[in-house]
Amino acid sequence: MSDKFEIFEVEVIAPNLIVIPQGSALQFLYNNIQIESNKILTLLNAPEISNVIIDLNRVEYLDSIIISCLTRLLQQAKQSGGQAVFCNACDNMQYILQSIKLGTLWPLFDTREEAIMSLSSN
Repeated sequence: MSDKFEIFEVEVIAPNLIVIPQGSALQFLYNNIQIESNKILTLLNAPEISNVIIDLNRVEYLDSIIISCLTRLLQQAKQSGGQAVFCNACDNMQYILQSIKLGTLWPLFDTREEAIMSLSSN
């Protein structure tokens, strides 16, 4: 299943919820970011979903508003007993994740396939 949103693309490949940011918050209305973020949090409550994968393949930069939304998703997955990871980050995104310490809280994988395999093996 794939849903097209304006700010995030979302794919459900149970038990994983894959979230693909489409750009920085400067491109979107703040209210729309919050609405989409809340919709995605609701998807995470589905019984067949336990993990979150943040696929960063479409962005080279994310600002604090989008990062805050993603952090809420990652925390929710962890609080619900699931796991959360990042994948497909370009060099700049890897630097940003390391700078704000998110890279130490949630693993980063080079590819989505590696992320899925890691979640499957745990």
